[in-house]
Amino acid sequence: MDEVAGFDRDTLDRARISRDARFDGKFIIAVKSTGIYCRPICPSPTSKAANVSYYVTPEAAAEAGFRPCLRC
Repeated sequence: MDEVAGFDRDTLDRARISRDARFDGKFIIAVKSTGIYCRPICPSPTSKAANVSYYVTPEAAAEAGFRPCLRC
């Protein structure tokens, strides 16, 4: 997804890279290479942008086949 909850891809990417707590609960990050989804504040290493998808809720990410991150 390139847009989630009114945020464009650039805003989502910046929030993901900076782990901006203001975005926690606004979207979910799913990583294609690992098959997991995380919150924007997750302490896991930052994934490559090409491997990332964004979802509005954890349920939407799980429906797309991703499993929850164990760190966040």
